[in-house]
Amino acid sequence: MQARCRQAQHHVQAQPRAPKPATLQCEVFMQYPVFHVPLFAVLSRTARTTLPLGALLLAACAPLQTQNNLRAANAIAQPHTGQTVELQTTADAHAEAQRRIDALLGKPLSADDAVRVALLGSPALQALIAQTQAVSAASTQSARLSNPVFGFERLLIGGGGGVEITRSLSIGLLDLLTFPTRSRIDSARQEQLRLTLASEVLRTAAQARMAWVRAVAAQQSAAYNRDVEDAAQATATLAARMQQAGNFTKLDAAQQALFAADSRQQSNRAGLATTQSREALVRALGLSPEQAARLALPAQLPAVPRQLPAASARPLQTALDTRLDVQLARADYTATAVAAGLARNTSLIDHVELGGVRKTYSDAAPQNGFDLILPLPLFDLGDARRSAAADRVLAARNRAIATAQNAASQLRETDAALRHAWQQQDISRQQIVPLAQSVLDENQLRYNGMLIGVFQLVAAAAAQAQAVRGGIAAQRDYWLADAGWQAAQLGVDVGLSAALDNPSASAASPSAAGH
Repeated sequence: MQARCRQAQHHVQAQPRAPKPATLQCEVFMQYPVFHVPLFAVLSRTARTTLPLGALLLAACAPLQTQNNLRAANAIAQPHTGQTVELQTTADAHAEAQRRIDALLGKPLSADDAVRVALLGSPALQALIAQTQAVSAASTQSARLSNPVFGFERLLIGGGGGVEITRSLSIGLLDLLTFPTRSRIDSARQEQLRLTLASEVLRTAAQARMAWVRAVAAQQSAAYNRDVEDAAQATATLAARMQQAGNFTKLDAAQQALFAADSRQQSNRAGLATTQSREALVRALGLSPEQAARLALPAQLPAVPRQLPAASARPLQTALDTRLDVQLARADYTATAVAAGLARNTSLIDHVELGGVRKTYSDAAPQNGFDLILPLPLFDLGDARRSAAADRVLAARNRAIATAQNAASQLRETDAALRHAWQQQDISRQQIVPLAQSVLDENQLRYNGMLIGVFQLVAAAAAQAQAVRGGIAAQRDYWLADAGWQAAQLGVDVGLSAALDNPSASAASPSAAGH
């Protein structure tokens, strides 16, 4: 329900001036986050200043923050990715990005180059940037003043041909009074969008890096398994010929054939893993089919550092303060609290319209005055909105606390995972792989001297092959744990289980283990 209050000054030609209507006897006090305003106590002054003030505030409305948000996100992400992101709005910009991607794909792709390709051309990232800018524009729109409303009315008076014309120009009074608070809400929301966009850029980079590690590791493992398969097949063929010549027993030939079959099975599994991880990398980079066909990867993963990086000893509180998810939760709490203050103070009356009115008559002097429209709080007292606003603040506060607690736990977990992965690969590199090779060499000498049979030699060869596969997997797991740890330092969730996965394909098959 709305009430309409009018005050007008009527002048009639050749007649005494009409008396002014009685002063409107009503007073409503509205509390705003910045100041307290007795609403109708300022109506007479507002009537004189509303239009100039509205024009001034319209001129001072905040501009779109889309480009500022993108620059701010780049300022956060670029030191960690080495690449800025841009929204490609023209064909020329898209063509330039594709040209740079093609140049990077002209050589075996490194991990850093994989990140650059993902940030340059990923359609998913481009869609995310565009969507973020749309949300930013909508937030800016909500903080701006509503446009003034012009009204026009033309009435015929009686049958004498008289005409009454009414013109009005009104503006939302509550828009004026809440403009500073809505601007604060918009600023808080824009900060959230900047942090969210930076987080998504860093997540895209981390996922591209981890997909690259998996793809290179799978390719490296597949190449080794093909070498093992070739050697085992050659040995099995030789054993079959020696059996036919009577120099090998049926059992010895069967052992060699079983090892060759198991090696073929391991190679097939590794080939499928290579295809799957390569396609996952193609998706993470956002490559077209033509670009995917040109994608080349290094033959091996980078060497693991001889010493665990000292950066893993970074103070926990420092890491927490710089995590984007913690900052985002705090910004959400701030924005929610400001919005709740606005909702609380406008829950009883959420719209007040004030305007100037001018009436002209064909046979009388004009009338000038103002017009006030506001809802009467008879059925909706705003208690539901106030309760919802208070609950949203409580929820945001607890989300911020939970985010900080989870962040601290995640930092400890990823730090432990990084140390564990480094220790595992160090043990594999310095002990397991060299010892397995020594065992195989010694068994080869003993077999040549007829001190052991084929069974022991095949078992040693299977153990050595499995040790090398485990070494490649340990190297892969270290680089995944390193990428996951770096993402955790920044507050980017890439899935800890994904960073520490141990595909079953790297485990020995039952037939190989039984040798």
